[in-house]
Amino acid sequence: MRKLLPRSGYARNIITLMTGTSLAQAIPIAVSPVLTRLYSPEQFGLFALFMAIASIAAVVVTGRYEQAILLPKEDSDAMQVVALSTLLSVLLSAVLFVVVCLFNSSITELLGNPAIAPWLYWTPLSTLLMGAYQSLNYWCNRKGQYKRLAVSRTLQSGFSSGGQLAGGALGAGVTGLVWGQLVGQALALLALARMVLREDRSFSRDISFSQMSMWAKKYINFPKFLIAAHGFNTASSQMPIMLLSAMFSASNVGFYNLTQRVLGAPITLVAGALGDVFRQEASRAYIDTGNCKTVYVKTFKRLLILSALPFLAFFFVASDFFALVFGEEWRVAGDYARILTPMFFLRFIASPLSTVFIVAEAQKLDLAWQVMLFTLVVVAFLSGYWLGSVWLALVFFSVAYSFSFLVNLLISYRLACGTFNSQAARSA
Repeated sequence: MRKLLPRSGYARNIITLMTGTSLAQAIPIAVSPVLTRLYSPEQFGLFALFMAIASIAAVVVTGRYEQAILLPKEDSDAMQVVALSTLLSVLLSAVLFVVVCLFNSSITELLGNPAIAPWLYWTPLSTLLMGAYQSLNYWCNRKGQYKRLAVSRTLQSGFSSGGQLAGGALGAGVTGLVWGQLVGQALALLALARMVLREDRSFSRDISFSQMSMWAKKYINFPKFLIAAHGFNTASSQMPIMLLSAMFSASNVGFYNLTQRVLGAPITLVAGALGDVFRQEASRAYIDTGNCKTVYVKTFKRLLILSALPFLAFFFVASDFFALVFGEEWRVAGDYARILTPMFFLRFIASPLSTVFIVAEAQKLDLAWQVMLFTLVVVAFLSGYWLGSVWLALVFFSVAYSFSFLVNLLISYRLACGTFNSQAARSA
């Protein structure tokens, strides 16, 4: 791994994040063989539906202002955006709780799964924790404080997994999965907030509503376009869980969720670390020169080298691997993994590089791509449903996502080269 990275600050930042994130990812992967024997596919499916709803709602609560934290030249101004994003997380999560209380039965009916009803009340807490954490995450990314991110991610993973193991051992069912997740999120947020307040308190002294309002207006394109764009993106990634639940069965959701859990690990580990560092390097290069082609190409090559052989090998052994590690009951999840491997391979490469859309302030272009992706995903699952086959639904889904990621790579490369200037990107 080290031979693939230059001996530079860029490399050290990646290694720092990968070290912490690798531990954070290793923990849930390590406990998964135990969890799959403590919880049924149906229970995993219900937990996955809860997380899907919370993840989609979390896109809204920050107004996507956390994405703008990297842009102000002065740290004191960036902290105003941090405060703005965090405040919105609190206020909009409270509004979401009221909505859930008033329309719980209607939402449950829409989702087609009555068992989710009691857990809807806890989604606003999860969205609040996610929103506040993301605000601090981008601040640490701006400051190059990758050790903080590594520590907080490890804490979240460790306590979430520990809570879920304890819940499973006590026979708590879905309660153990949900509460384990919430405890991990809360402790990670508290740890990160403590580190930021201890070391960066000076930047928060001048926070005011008037300054937050000014920066809210300056970056108004972020909520105007990115809420929709990232909402479509999150919905596209979570839609399989919601559509599998509504069109097929909870056990199908459980199998799919385990596939996501296993294949998502390398993406979060390597691509996530590279993406965090790439975001900072690309934003600086774009501000200074109007393009970030060099760092884009460098990151693309590393992602390709790191992923090609592992994903190819996994395709051939996925079914037997899942049956051996997680139990024969979960072999179906391995069959799902084989179908989805091409999609995950392209996601591994494209997702970190897609932050160029933010760096180049190409929000409208990003929104257009997200709408295309969402449409293709819905059509893919509806086609499978009409044909009466969950397998065809997953094949169509994998093809749709793979095609979309190829389009994303083409556009992000042109943005990195400065081919689309800011005016063209905004009017695309």
